Amino acid sequence: MGHRVVVVSAAFHHLHMEPRTPGAQRIGRVDFWFLDTPRYGNESLGRLRNNLYFGPRLRLNANGIANLFGKPDLVIASSPHLFFVRAAEKVARRFNAKFWVEVRDLWPKSIVALGMTPAWHPLVKVLAWEERRAYRSADHVVCLLANAEVHMRSRGLAANKFTWIPNGVSDEEIQRALEITAVTHSQLTRITRAKAQGRRVVFYAGGMGPPNAMEVIVDAARVAAKTNPDISFVLIGSGGSRESLEQRAADLPNVEFLDEVDRSVVHAMLHASDCAVVSFHKNSLYDYGISPNKLFDYCLFAPRTVIACEATALSGLGELVTTRCEPDDAAGLARALASALAAPGRPPAERIAVARRYSYSELAARYLA
Repeated sequence: MGHRVVVVSAAFHHLHMEPRTPGAQRIGRVDFWFLDTPRYGNESLGRLRNNLYFGPRLRLNANGIANLFGKPDLVIASSPHLFFVRAAEKVARRFNAKFWVEVRDLWPKSIVALGMTPAWHPLVKVLAWEERRAYRSADHVVCLLANAEVHMRSRGLAANKFTWIPNGVSDEEIQRALEITAVTHSQLTRITRAKAQGRRVVFYAGGMGPPNAMEVIVDAARVAAKTNPDISFVLIGSGGSRESLEQRAADLPNVEFLDEVDRSVVHAMLHASDCAVVSFHKNSLYDYGISPNKLFDYCLFAPRTVIACEATALSGLGELVTTRCEPDDAAGLARALASALAAPGRPPAERIAVARRYSYSELAARYLA
C-alpha cells in the first residue's frame, strides 16, 4: 500500500525451514533484517535463550537497520513471546517513532490456561510483569482476539488504545478460489473416489497438537460410524498428538490420516470435500476469542464448515462458519456434522464475499486507519 516495511526476525528459530543468513535480505517485495540468535533443538532452555538474545541483538543492530532503510515512523512489536518488547520500545523512542504492540497470544495466560506452565512458576511471574509493562508503554495495541481488551485494560492498557484485527486471507488465495483449477494428487483422488462411492467427506487440515482438540473429532467419527455410516473423515496434518490420535482411531473404518501436502492441494481437497471441521476445547482462554488461519481457508474453499467451540470464542468470526456446536461433546459434534451435511452447502460466491472482508488488503487498510 505504498509504505516501506522492514521485518526484523531471528535468523534461527524452530519455525524456519532452514536458518537465515544474518543481515539484510529482500524476500519477494519485502525487506528483512535477520538477527543472529543461538540455535537450539527440542530443549526449552535453548529456546528461552534464543528468545532472550533477540532483544539485545535488536538494539545492537538498530542503527544499522535505520542507516540502510531509513528511520522508522512506527515500530510494531509482534511476536509469540514478550522478552523483546522492552527493546523494541527503546528502539522506537530512540528514533522518535510511534510504538505499537501486536498481541498474537495472551502471555502468560495462554501457557497457564493450556497447562504448559504452572501459575506459580517464576517464568510466569516475569512474563506477567513484562505484559503489564508492554500495555503501559504502547502507544497502541493491536490484537487478534476480539474480546481481549477487558483483559488488557485490567493490566494497564489505557482506554482507546485497543484495535481488533484478526488473521485473514491473501488476495491471491481469494483469486484462486474464484478460479479453481484442476489439481492432480493421490490424496485428492482418495476424496473423489470416496464421493463417487456415495460417501460424504468431512475434512480437517491443520496442526495435531493438544490445543486442537482433535480427539473430539476422532470420537465424533466413532459416533458417526454408528449413526451416519456414509460419513468419512479425512484428517491431514502433523503434530505431537498425531500418533496417539492414530491409535485412538485404529479400529475406525471411517477415519483416514494423511500426510501434509502443498497448500494448493489442501485447497483442492477442501473444495472436493463436503464439509470442513475444526474443534477447540472448553477453556477460559478462548473467552477472549480465537483466530485460527484455517477458518479462512475453510470458508473460501469448503462448502460447509462446522466448528466446536463456545460462542464467545467465535466473536467477530461467526460468518466464516456454517454451524457451531459446543466444545468437548463428540456426540454433539457428530450431530452438527450430520445436520450441516443434510443442508445445502453455501454457494462459493457467498463464501468468497465473506472472505473478502478478511482479505489482507482490507486488514491492512484497517491497520493503517
